[in-house]
Amino acid sequence: MAALGSLEARRFAQNWLSLWMAKYSSGSGPGWAAELTGMRLVRWAHHYLFLTQGLSEENLKKFNILLARQAKFLSKRAIKASVGLPRFEALLGLIYAGCYLKNMEKFIEPATVALAHECRHLNNTDEIFLSRNPQEILNIFTILIWAKLALKDSNWNPSATHLDTIEKLAPILRHLRHSDAGLPRFHGSCGDVDGQLDQALSHAENREIFRNELSVGFARLSNSRTTIIIDAAPPPIGEPSFIADASTLAFEMVSGQRRIFTSCGPGYLFGSDFSSVSRQTSSHCAVYLEGHNSSHFSEEKVRLQASKNFITTAPLKVPHEISTDEGKEIFEGAHDGYVKSHGLTHVRKLKLAQSGQTFEGEDLLIAIDDVHKRQFDKSVKSKSSGQFLAKAAFHFHPNVAVRWDQDKNLISLALKNGEIWIFDYGQDLKITLEPTVFFEAGLFEPIESQKLILTADILKYGTRIEWSITRAFDKDLSVGDLFKN
Repeated sequence: MAALGSLEARRFAQNWLSLWMAKYSSGSGPGWAAELTGMRLVRWAHHYLFLTQGLSEENLKKFNILLARQAKFLSKRAIKASVGLPRFEALLGLIYAGCYLKNMEKFIEPATVALAHECRHLNNTDEIFLSRNPQEILNIFTILIWAKLALKDSNWNPSATHLDTIEKLAPILRHLRHSDAGLPRFHGSCGDVDGQLDQALSHAENREIFRNELSVGFARLSNSRTTIIIDAAPPPIGEPSFIADASTLAFEMVSGQRRIFTSCGPGYLFGSDFSSVSRQTSSHCAVYLEGHNSSHFSEEKVRLQASKNFITTAPLKVPHEISTDEGKEIFEGAHDGYVKSHGLTHVRKLKLAQSGQTFEGEDLLIAIDDVHKRQFDKSVKSKSSGQFLAKAAFHFHPNVAVRWDQDKNLISLALKNGEIWIFDYGQDLKITLEPTVFFEAGLFEPIESQKLILTADILKYGTRIEWSITRAFDKDLSVGDLFKN
């Protein structure tokens, strides 16, 4: 409404606000959780002129009184919000109240002290990184930036701990940034953050980016304007995992402004059924055993809440190495998520050419030693068919047009900027093109998309799946692909 800015839009927003105030202004109920109150106060402060222009004196007074009531509520409840993002949201609301509301300056000092304490806790424990949700990290970073700007507007210096935390998070987020200025869609994160990432990063002084190492468990390959981000660490376990994915060694690929390979995304936004689907290993660009996940889920009851599916067992060992060879960026990793059940280790090698125009992959599922081979034999005997199938999934972004010429055994991928990519694979593999779904915040419902599945029999304690994707012709990089739509 504020972006539209018309008289009709403002009146519509004011009517919504009036209805909310009539129903929920009492100071109790679900809308008065500390984190919700904090972010509501921030939004109202951001759009104060838009919301109050043309209001009657009586309604303006009611609005200002409600702002003050929320500020006083936060002064008592902000520090009691759940540790992590909810507490940062509540404290930001209290800082905004002190900086922008009349006669509320007394809240600035206790709010900044509390924020510094939370930053110190984050720096010392890395607790916020347990969820491994890139968007959660971005949201905390954005809150710290907004708090810094609000304090400076009020001629108040942010604490050194506050500023140090901003500079710590900036290179992490640059590492997680795809070439389209979005985030990887793992562990509940949305990919399209609508400019939030770049806008927040512009306020950080630290311009560093990690090279040849992991950041929050994610590896990055980048050449030219092609980026690959790999989930190269175990997923969270227990309570932090309630929206986490069984996505170990899954990857996403972006060319310029165009996403090619992606994950299904945050299905929890569309209900519990979609949440369960989107978290499976098969819902990512990953290798899996048919009917099995690399991590196991278990439904557990949460006090005063509906039951949730947590990850209860996950890969214990995820060794990895990032190197370069004649300009190629190379990722090598493995995980033991199938060792206990099937005796098989997944080994993945990914190579991105210096030009960014060729991306190659080699996947192995292999029983490494005699103990693992005995476990594999045992699992084979327990299966009626007497064999297991290894599958490699490749989920396409909905904007990728996939054409499969079965006569020529050729798969071409057309992007909306005119790029054509050719997908190739080992001839001993079975290939199928299947429907899939794409979840993203802001959509009314999931979008239909497509995925390629490469299937291989696991014989003699192992199998190999090789594949590659190559741009069909050299794109003139002087021609910018600036707009996604």
